[in-house]
Amino acid sequence: MPSVTRKRLLAAPPEEVFDLISDPRRLTEWWPRVVRVEDVAGRPGAERTRWTNVLAADSGRKLRLDYCCLASSRPRRYEWEHELQGTPFAEHMLSQTTEILLEPASGGTAVKTTSTHTLRGTARLAGFAMKRSQKDMLEAALNRLEQLFAAEVEGTGGGGAGPVSGDTPADRN
Repeated sequence: MPSVTRKRLLAAPPEEVFDLISDPRRLTEWWPRVVRVEDVAGRPGAERTRWTNVLAADSGRKLRLDYCCLASSRPRRYEWEHELQGTPFAEHMLSQTTEILLEPASGGTAVKTTSTHTLRGTARLAGFAMKRSQKDMLEAALNRLEQLFAAEVEGTGGGGAGPVSGDTPADRN
């Protein structure tokens, strides 16, 4: 079961970080490869909220992946899972979850992000490659969050992480 954890200190209080990470509609602002979020059912930060991410693949194709919030506790924890049943991914994975834990820290929020994939069959042999891609994905997500909240500290935000250069509301639809 490949599991990867990455940590970062963000220059914002836990409540602001939670409000950003727990809103599926804002995933385009910080989660790698998400070009659009569709079919959000539920409130931001609420357990059992469901949504579809449209991702840009390296090939240029768009992938549609369905997710569901498994656990939410403002402002400490947000966890979601990729809904695999009935998808081609189910052939290789039993489960895929992402958990984000937030703790108050000097100067902001300590963020601990863990991605866990439970592989099935021969896919278990590729666990090392899966760990590398998970690490890269989590690092990219944390880098983007760091940029968003650093921009706010520098005075470009106001009342929460806002758009960064090249990121417009139209890009998030």
